[in-house]
Amino acid sequence: MSTKQVVGYFNGWVTQDELSSRIEGYTHVLFSFWVDPEQGVAGAAEAAVANNNALIKYVQSQGKKCMLAAGGGTYTPDFGNTDNAREYGLALAKYALDHGYDGVDFDIENIYDFATSLPWLAAATNAASQYASENQKSLIISHAPQAPYFHAQGQAGYGQLEAMTQGCINFYNIQYYNQGNDAYQAYDTFNKIFPETYDGAANNTAIESISANGIPGEKLIVGKPITSADVGSAGATGYISEDKLAAILFEAQKQGISFGGVMGWKIDSDIDGQWGKAMNKTLNS
Repeated sequence: MSTKQVVGYFNGWVTQDELSSRIEGYTHVLFSFWVDPEQGVAGAAEAAVANNNALIKYVQSQGKKCMLAAGGGTYTPDFGNTDNAREYGLALAKYALDHGYDGVDFDIENIYDFATSLPWLAAATNAASQYASENQKSLIISHAPQAPYFHAQGQAGYGQLEAMTQGCINFYNIQYYNQGNDAYQAYDTFNKIFPETYDGAANNTAIESISANGIPGEKLIVGKPITSADVGSAGATGYISEDKLAAILFEAQKQGISFGGVMGWKIDSDIDGQWGKAMNKTLNS
């Protein structure tokens, strides 16, 4: 049985002491955010490159993959400009590789029109992959879409990105939170996260449905807030307790559902690393 991933983001400024007390259970540690070529890095991503990239090297010394998260909720690309997209992907890959990261994560939100956003996302992703290949470097590439983006819109929907990038995306950190209170959007039960249907209706955003529409199950990571404070704005939903989440993931494994692991936002809140360790124990023991 292959090891399932336990992915976590650091958002605010972080020290090595904080890393050492929190990351034991995680397989992939992501530093947020590299915003764009002009704004550069902030928060954890800025801390990560201080002192000669010491924090990146420390994460890797602990046997974990260290990745750079790009974009974030405040970044809105010019989706009508694919030249800009290629420049974005190239600059991101170059920055990440120059600083010794193992990979990059496209956390591009504020998506409203898939007719323009999908070509932009594909161009940026392909540019990053191509830059690494041309420089004979290995680069993990992930995306962090909000779950409702997988709703089909004609022939669109986020799932189309898998074909548009020729499978070069290694995994998707799907944000099953911060979506509101309507129907499936709470994502607070097994039925709302994993099966293809809920309450007798099709759920295009559930793990099995996404997989059935062309993305291999092992690439699909279930993203959840680590604490209730990490859910975000008032009225947002998606937080469930550590015990309840572990039970949901265990049930999915028991039923033989293919998925890649779990993601937590954010490790800053996992004070003693308990969440990460509990998820790893559930998925890999």
